Amino acid sequence: MNSRDSGEGSRSGGLCCLAALLLILACQAPSSAAASGAPIPPEKFSDDYYKVYGTPDLTVSLDSYRLYQGEKSSLFLTVANRGRVTSFQVNEEPGANMREEIIAAQKEQELEKLRTTAQDVSVRLRAENESAIDITRSVAYPGSIREGQTSARQEFPIEAYENAAPGQYRIYADLNYTYQRDVAVKGDEDRPESPDVFYWYQPLRQTVPLILTVQRHSLAEFAILNTSPQTLSAGSEDNVVKIAIKNVGSEAAKDLVARLVPESGIYVAVDESPIPVLEPGEEALLIYKLDVSKDAVPGKKYRLKVDFQFSDRFRDDLADWENAYLSIEKDGAGRSAAWALLLLLMAALIIAAKNRDKITGKIKDRS
Repeated sequence: MNSRDSGEGSRSGGLCCLAALLLILACQAPSSAAASGAPIPPEKFSDDYYKVYGTPDLTVSLDSYRLYQGEKSSLFLTVANRGRVTSFQVNEEPGANMREEIIAAQKEQELEKLRTTAQDVSVRLRAENESAIDITRSVAYPGSIREGQTSARQEFPIEAYENAAPGQYRIYADLNYTYQRDVAVKGDEDRPESPDVFYWYQPLRQTVPLILTVQRHSLAEFAILNTSPQTLSAGSEDNVVKIAIKNVGSEAAKDLVARLVPESGIYVAVDESPIPVLEPGEEALLIYKLDVSKDAVPGKKYRLKVDFQFSDRFRDDLADWENAYLSIEKDGAGRSAAWALLLLLMAALIIAAKNRDKITGKIKDRS
């Protein structure tokens, strides 16, 4: 091989190496793959054609804001995007005779309209008081929501526990999404119809507070007025116990059945007391027959749970409960009563004996 051939070979090898290096750099350089949210150098956006201001603004609405105590149901939630473009600024005019710049500016102007779109939205619903409210499936994914649009209804199974006090409970909707903070389009005279597009995405989070109301099963509400008698003896049977109740609510209770569920140690012979209608403000007397275990603890206050099953003008599967109480006589009280009865009996016998002696004496005197 002569020196000329050797020089040409060296130049050829150098060009190949340079071409390979450029190919590697081209593969590593950022491109329109920036749409995936990869970091983009800020200088890509400093001299773009337009600057647009505004962000998505998401709001949340529930189909219903009410649950009943002990109810298992679903909350249906929609997300609306009230975001809007607040201002529009021209940074740079495309060259009058520069076709690639005119096309790039038009494309950038079109893409800038997507700034207020909330992309890849997720909603997480959580209760402030988890001891009263249980959200059994708490995350939903409504997708992307454009400006002025509302998402499809998202379902969240939920339960208000039986012991949840009636009232208002705060729940939160945590919204996570991304939005297009900026877009830059750079024209190329060699391919004016296919300009380079650079996206700048930014994550956002919003938390929307919501109020959920837990109500009693009905506007009919019951109160225990008194229990008679208030004490029973251990081992006693066939005790008739009367419990006075009142409808202190604002709705009539219909087809009311009050079933007595006593604490262990008290047994029910007749456990139901039906009432056709109990109007607001009306009182009623529930009558039960109870037996008391001989092992019942003297002096202890026993709970008598009254389970109400009824209907109102809206629902026919309602339930509620209240507690009444009665006590077991103390041993001391029982002995005192027995001694008092014995003394009364002895006094009666003494009086009867004296009267008999008087009558006998009078008969003897006459004879």
